[in-house]
Amino acid sequence: MGTSAYLGDLVQGAPAFKEISPAFSIGASYDLQQQIRARLNISFLGVQGDDKYSSRADLRYRNLNFKSSVFEVSAMGEYDFLDREVYNIVPYVFGGPGFFHFNPYTTDRNGNKVYLQPLGTEGQGLPDFPDRKPYSLTQFNISFGIGLRYEISENLSIAGEFCYRKLFTDYLDDVSSDDGFVDPAIFAANGKASVSQLNFRSDELNPNNKISYNLPRGNPSNADVYYSFQISVSYRLENLFLGREYGSPFGKARTGRRQY
Repeated sequence: MGTSAYLGDLVQGAPAFKEISPAFSIGASYDLQQQIRARLNISFLGVQGDDKYSSRADLRYRNLNFKSSVFEVSAMGEYDFLDREVYNIVPYVFGGPGFFHFNPYTTDRNGNKVYLQPLGTEGQGLPDFPDRKPYSLTQFNISFGIGLRYEISENLSIAGEFCYRKLFTDYLDDVSSDDGFVDPAIFAANGKASVSQLNFRSDELNPNNKISYNLPRGNPSNADVYYSFQISVSYRLENLFLGREYGSPFGKARTGRRQY
């Protein structure tokens, strides 16, 4: 368990404390060789961002925000830099592909929780913007990270990990377009007048705010990312196969710590 955060259009540097979310994972690994293993992880974590915490006045003026829960399944390889039969403290790296599901939402000016993807806040699905397609809520990612593990005993260990996820979408936060804000008249003409209140939210700060709808809403040049810091506790199951040493076609797994 630990914490998670994201980088994107609404958080462009270190997150504010309130932009950090809890993260939980469960998983299993299998030794392929003494220092190499295959690993499967299932994670539940949160991501969020809010312009009001930005150090930039123009982003605070934009006044967008979102939150989302993320469900992730990843298959990774893990490599120990040191032999855990010899050393109690072992640094390691890991990485691999995965899939994740997200669903960004916000709280509207009336205090209601509103999921953003079905609304098409950037004109997705409208005939006026034939090139803007609704984004998928289930996407592919690539995880990679580093960790430091302490071998408490023969079968019990604790580790600290940092895991970074490369995404192939810029809509984790429902913000991407640099073509400007959608004119409210376009939403109204398509029977979606209320959506304009979530596309443009500067007027919530000051009803007299006037902006050009040609100003960029986001930046599609850089895909969003999310990452986590977690502490994990692992218990090693020995002698799974008929009481013998377990291993793989690539070599035997560990059978005991050497004593020096």
